[in-house]
Amino acid sequence: MPETKPEIRKAEGEPTKIIGYAVRWGQLSHLIFGMFQEKFERGAFTEALQNADVYASWQHDSREVLGRTPGTLQLFEDDLGLRYEIQPPSWADKHVETIERGDVRGSSFIFRAVKEEWDETGEIAIRSVTKADLFEVSPVTTPAYPQSSVGIRSAEDTFQSRPKPPGRDDTDEATEKRAAAMLDFDMRLKKLDL
Repeated sequence: MPETKPEIRKAEGEPTKIIGYAVRWGQLSHLIFGMFQEKFERGAFTEALQNADVYASWQHDSREVLGRTPGTLQLFEDDLGLRYEIQPPSWADKHVETIERGDVRGSSFIFRAVKEEWDETGEIAIRSVTKADLFEVSPVTTPAYPQSSVGIRSAEDTFQSRPKPPGRDDTDEATEKRAAAMLDFDMRLKKLDL
């Protein structure tokens, strides 16, 4: 996922804050399971943030909630992307330290696309999310899409449910390559389970 390094802000008489960007506008994600890349258009979360009930967690672990809207988590859309500011609880000092030391450098998020556009004119299909719901933001060690079989099916379903360009069917060479990449990825996961 697009990300920027989270930072710690400590000001005299103010609570410590974890600040980062969950999303950077217009930046392409890594290749998602060999099928497509993704980017977010500016303002994709504007509507969702009006009545947001979003939480921030450590490493996407809902047992370690760092903040929640409204109050201890603030979310802003600015010129760069979707910025978050978390006022973490005191038990999270160990997490604050890992960010200060540079051990944790990424940010991630959980969302649901409401409106999207697909561009399949190049070698790799690109999904542009223009409107999305937001559920969570998270400082993470390795920002990426979930690597579980549920995540793989979700990514495949997203790709397969996209509007198909005229004259394109799912038996073309690119689709065959994507299917081969999925099979290879499934085999790697099975080997890891052994």
